[in-house]
Amino acid sequence: MLRSLGRLLERHPVLMAMGEAVGMGLQSIRAYKMRAFLTILGVVMGIMTVTGMSSIVAGLNNNVAQSVAKIGSSTIFIRPFAPGERVDDDEWRKRKAITLDEVEAIAKKPAVAAIAPIQIVPVDNVKYGTDRAQDVQVLGTTPDYESVHESYVDKGRFISQQDVNRAMPVAVIGTDIQDALFPFVDPIGKELSLDGRRFTIIGVLNKKGKFLWMTMDNYVLIPVNSLQRQDRRFNFMVANMKAASPTQIDKAIDEATEAMRRVRKLKFMQKNNFAIFAQDTFTNLYNQLTGGIYMVMIAISSIGLIVGGVGVMNIMLVSVTERTREIGVRKALGATKRDILWQFLTEAMTLTGAGGVVGILIGAVAAFLINLFSPFPAVIQPTWVIVAFSTSMAVGLTFGLWPAAKAARLDPIEALRYE
Repeated sequence: MLRSLGRLLERHPVLMAMGEAVGMGLQSIRAYKMRAFLTILGVVMGIMTVTGMSSIVAGLNNNVAQSVAKIGSSTIFIRPFAPGERVDDDEWRKRKAITLDEVEAIAKKPAVAAIAPIQIVPVDNVKYGTDRAQDVQVLGTTPDYESVHESYVDKGRFISQQDVNRAMPVAVIGTDIQDALFPFVDPIGKELSLDGRRFTIIGVLNKKGKFLWMTMDNYVLIPVNSLQRQDRRFNFMVANMKAASPTQIDKAIDEATEAMRRVRKLKFMQKNNFAIFAQDTFTNLYNQLTGGIYMVMIAISSIGLIVGGVGVMNIMLVSVTERTREIGVRKALGATKRDILWQFLTEAMTLTGAGGVVGILIGAVAAFLINLFSPFPAVIQPTWVIVAFSTSMAVGLTFGLWPAAKAARLDPIEALRYE
């Protein structure tokens, strides 16, 4: 192996010269460990920031993508406002919640497979006996909730249309509520107290996990209007719908928009006083946020890399002064300006490259610990590792250019006389 490498270097003088320069750079690091460490500290910090923060952002992106997928494929949301939408106070007052008439009008459209109204019911106490569940969200809905959200019962049954028509006091609970109130018994048939109103548990939903770090298993689903009759003064209803197929999402949105405008009697020039959007809206909004995080990451890492680059330039200028006589000897033996230039550039790139490797290792360890001990997921991105290492080499090339040019311009006679 070593013989083959030696023959390769003999055939290619440029590679041999670069190999010698890399060896000199590593020897300089070994000989002056503290000086070399302080020189490349800025590079280490900058590359560590790039590696660590890109890993966290990548982990968060994966988490958001998985969370959005858990809602159900081809899911479309109907809300008074779109995510990230900014409106003035007057427009805020004009926005109304969704009504059952609007839901029925949308359900008749051919591109809509199913639509489920979601009545947000304010309930303070969810209890079984003396035990109380915390942070429970009570939602009034219809049987279509199952297919729209791809959220099926693990045991028992789901709400039926007859339950909705009769406003029956029945409930389907999430696994978090089962674990909190019924850890050792079967909850089917038990009575759950919702602010003093008794609802018979008829089913338990399968586990859904989290959506954007909020649990999706702490819900109580009841027939719409079974706990309180819909009142225009206290109307907290939204709706989710599912397109007939993923290719018909845009068509379903257009048909739902047309139905909503007809029911609300909006004129042609009037803008929508509601919002209909698909899952990719969440992803796009999140990508905008992470784009800002990337900009902060680049700014922070740039400061560290500039500081590190200045340190490398300073130490290489010192190295040129210390090795002036050596440069004179090499030129006297036939070394050209290009040879001297590449020698010092390669040494500078070796310094910053070593700093880049150390920064990548520290960033990877930090990402591993964050993923292990914090709620934030972190995934090492090979692309960003390559970018980080290439950047560290580029810093050495950029900030080593002046010292290398200074060394290449030295007069060999004056350099040999230097003491």
